[in-house]
Parts: sequence; structure tokens; C-alpha cells
Amino acid sequence: MERSDFAVGSVVVALIFLVWVSAAGFGSDSVPVPLGPYTHSHLLTQFKVSSTISVVAALGSDVLLPCRLIPEMNAEKMEIRWFKPRYRPYVHLYINGKDDYSIQMPQFANRTELLKENITRGIFPLKIRNVTAQDSGEYYCLVESSDHHGRTTVQLQVTAVGSLPVISPNTYTSNDTAFCESCGWLPEPSLIWTDTQGNRVIPSKEKVYRDEKSLYCIFSIISLPDSSNITCTVLNSVNQSKYHSKQIRETGLPVTCRDQYSRYIVFWPCLAALIVSFGYIYHQSKELKRLLAAPDNCKQNARHSEEAPVNGICAAGYTPNGCTPSDHGTHGNVPSAPVNGICAAGYVPIGSTSSDHGTQGKKSADHSQSTVQV
Repeated sequence: MERSDFAVGSVVVALIFLVWVSAAGFGSDSVPVPLGPYTHSHLLTQFKVSSTISVVAALGSDVLLPCRLIPEMNAEKMEIRWFKPRYRPYVHLYINGKDDYSIQMPQFANRTELLKENITRGIFPLKIRNVTAQDSGEYYCLVESSDHHGRTTVQLQVTAVGSLPVISPNTYTSNDTAFCESCGWLPEPSLIWTDTQGNRVIPSKEKVYRDEKSLYCIFSIISLPDSSNITCTVLNSVNQSKYHSKQIRETGLPVTCRDQYSRYIVFWPCLAALIVSFGYIYHQSKELKRLLAAPDNCKQNARHSEEAPVNGICAAGYTPNGCTPSDHGTHGNVPSAPVNGICAAGYVPIGSTSSDHGTQGKKSADHSQSTVQV
């Protein structure tokens, strides 16, 4: 009875051993003899996917994104997928020993290539041609074998050096301000103002925006300092920079918008006053010429006033103000000047003296009396 139990137990142990050997694959021609707890085949499928942390490429250039297996091993039969940041569609897909472009992101169409010169050593970088601003970002390299997979990441930074910054006076306000602007930068730039001594000048306003090509522009405004020069420097995170310096003061005097505005305020009123002064002088000169052109009129008026009728008697042959031709007919002809030395009684015309009246007084009196009687 005991022998029978032992025999049954032995059979059971033998069956269990055979089942274990069959499950483990021992004795198979395709699998080598196990070495320790793992098979040799299992050890060969263990790998790590590696790459550099980041890559910098100039806008419009070609770039290589590294990806490799550690330890070195043949990756020809593996599946290699490049994507960002979504799993699908792919940036590039290598499967079944060839490239597959059926599920590729449209922005990378005809621009990617998996370099396979060293793929048997586990080295297969991705080439991207003519990089754009939109290509910047994080990329994933995923590698899968029949029983293992691994992944790594690499950061692509596309750079571009923008236009030369330009410092201009702020013509929109009367303040002592200036602005600086530059476009075409990647990655996002920053702007620094400095004075003649290199001291930082804090801007009153600053704005960063992207243009139609997804490149960055930066705009900044400052209140002008007391120094003679001001410098505007624009730079990005990869130490690419451009700057512009401008002289804002001359011989200690500010050359600013406010000064230009003040000059206009002084200039135009002075110009208007000058024009008015010339007009007034011109008018006065014309008036003076008019007066100088008529001296005879003035003399005639003066003679008229001297030869006005005296006591109703008008000079012979002359009709001044207040006399008419009838006056001469009524009162006779009494000349305004002495005639043969005789002057009219009571009248001393030009050219007569009081002695004339005294010497010839009788004749003048008789003449005057006879004239009145008539």
C-alpha cells in the first residue's frame, strides 16, 4: 500500500515537471537555455530611449532631432513614432521597416525624414526641413518592440533675430517721451532702456504681440531722462540681441517734442505780428506819398485863407471863399497887393507895410469912400 502511494506521488511530480518544462519552453530550438531567472532573449529586448534636452535652430534652416536606443541594438524591426504634443496625427511614423505618411500632421508634409544610416545601431534622428515659428515646441520619440517600449522628449526652439530697434520721438503727445519698436523675433524678446551712464530706464508702457508670421514684436515708451543719449536694446532668451542709440540732448538743451511744440507756439505768433507790421508800414508809406504828392493844394488853401474878403471887400480879379463875381462888380476892384504903392484902407495885404498906409492914407481913404458912395 505504501509503495502504491509512492508510485502515484512520483507520477504526479513527473507530470507537474513536464508541464512546467513545456510552459517555460525548455528544450525548444528557438529559445536558448535559461541563464538565471531571465532568458537571453528577454535581456536583449530591454532598452532605454534617449535624446538631448533641447535643440536650437534658426528660422528657415534644417534641424535634426536626436533619438537613440541604450544599449545599442538594431531598431529596423521596431516601430518609431514622432509626435507633438498629441499622439495622433504624427509628425513622422516609421513602421514595418518603412516610412508611413498617411497619418502625418499637415504642417510637416514633405518636410520630415527619418535618417536610417545608423538604425542598426539604434540611432535614428528625425530631420525637419525649413523650420517655421510654428515648429517650436516639445517633441516625443516613442519606440516599440514586440515586447517592450520606451519614450523620450526633446525641445525644439526656433530662433529669429528681429529688425533693428528704432527710437522715435512721440509726436502724438506734448510730453518728453520716446518709443522704441522692433519686430521679427523668436522666441519672445525683452526690451531694455539705458541712459548715457548705463542706468536702466523703466518704461511707462510696454507691449509684446505676434504678427501674421507668428513672429514677435515689442513696443515700449519711456519718459526721456536728463542724459544726452538713450539706448534701446532688444534681446531674446538665447542671447541674440540688437540695439539702437539716439542722441536726445544737445549742449545741455533737450531736443524733445515739447521743445518743438514750444517753438511752433512762439514762431507762428511772431510771424503773424511781422506780417501785420509790414502791412501797417506799407499803408503808412502810401499815405505819406499821397500827402507829399499834393503840396500845391496846401499852398493854395493857405493863400485862400490869407486873401479872404476883408470887411466885405474882395480883391480885384480874384474870387476867394466868400466872394462872388458880383462882389467885384458892386464893390469895385481892390487889389490884394499895393498898386503903385497904394494899399486899401484898413487892410494890410502881403507886400504892404503900415508906412504905406501912413504915406498914402489919404488916397486910400478917398478911394475907399468913393467906392462906398457908389
